[in-house]
Amino acid sequence: MRFLANLIKIDDNDFLVKDYLRQEEINENTLLLNYKTLLKRYLSQGEPSEDTLRSYCSAIDSYIKWCLTNKVHPLKITEYQFMYYRDFLIKMNMKKGSIKVKLNAIKQFYNIAVKLKLIENSPAKDVGVKIHEASEISPMKFLTLEQLRDLLNIIPDYDEKHIEYLRDKIIIMLMALEGLRTVEVHRMSVNDINWEMKTIYIHGKVLILLQEYLKIRPFDFTFIDEFGEPVFTTLTNQVKGKRMDRRGIRYNVDKWLTKAGLKKEGISCHMLRHTCGTLLYKDTKDLQIVKQVLRHSNVNITSKYAHIYNKMDKRYTTGINLNENITTEDKKKAHK
Repeated sequence: MRFLANLIKIDDNDFLVKDYLRQEEINENTLLLNYKTLLKRYLSQGEPSEDTLRSYCSAIDSYIKWCLTNKVHPLKITEYQFMYYRDFLIKMNMKKGSIKVKLNAIKQFYNIAVKLKLIENSPAKDVGVKIHEASEISPMKFLTLEQLRDLLNIIPDYDEKHIEYLRDKIIIMLMALEGLRTVEVHRMSVNDINWEMKTIYIHGKVLILLQEYLKIRPFDFTFIDEFGEPVFTTLTNQVKGKRMDRRGIRYNVDKWLTKAGLKKEGISCHMLRHTCGTLLYKDTKDLQIVKQVLRHSNVNITSKYAHIYNKMDKRYTTGINLNENITTEDKKKAHK
């Protein structure tokens, strides 16, 4: 806090971090200290996911620190100066996609400042990074149907001893066949499932396995949390029956990917969601269906699956017949 005070003019009263701020209390300094509360109100109609909020706050915190290190107040920075920050991220050899995420978070910070009339225009508004959206999901970052079958087949059937076999198979199927995100698997609770109305659509085989798993999974009612009764629980002795965290989900999926010989850079939990989108588009050729299943807010986000499929499907060079222009004499020479 004092580091902040030494670089900008700030009163002791401004150090109060509040759950609620009257608009007249918000100035260029209190915004820096309370932006997380305000950000939560402005993102996703006031209900951003934990992951989104954490990602945005991390990006904005780093940006504020960069501004203060360079002795410039974030709300007094110019577009020209902001481009130096963009260049700073590029020089750190960050992936273009990661830079784009960070810039989008900072743009939201400035959007709030504009809405609260603390600045007239956002210095970040027109500053971006060159990125080809289609490269965000390359042909190497999803599984083919055959690879998905191999992955599921390598997990042994439930043997009345290893509950994790059944649990992990269901998790992978929910991600690869239904397009669930890691955080959605983590938060999935028993009360989310309406077996009669099928408010969560799941393939028949997944449904059968899920019903079997819920009968045998370890669960302790003392572990009911803010999301309700967890579906996927841990098996370790200390926290047996508690909701699996996202790290545990990633660890177990990676374990089976490794055993199947499919683990490599870019192949992870989120890749299974890409697998769902790609295979679904291949089967339906309907972006609206893919958009609905993956719950994208904009069909433009979904269009990358069509791009990748079309790119793979239309390999015009495969029509070149290397043997067509080879003479009989050439063939004889080749065999010598």
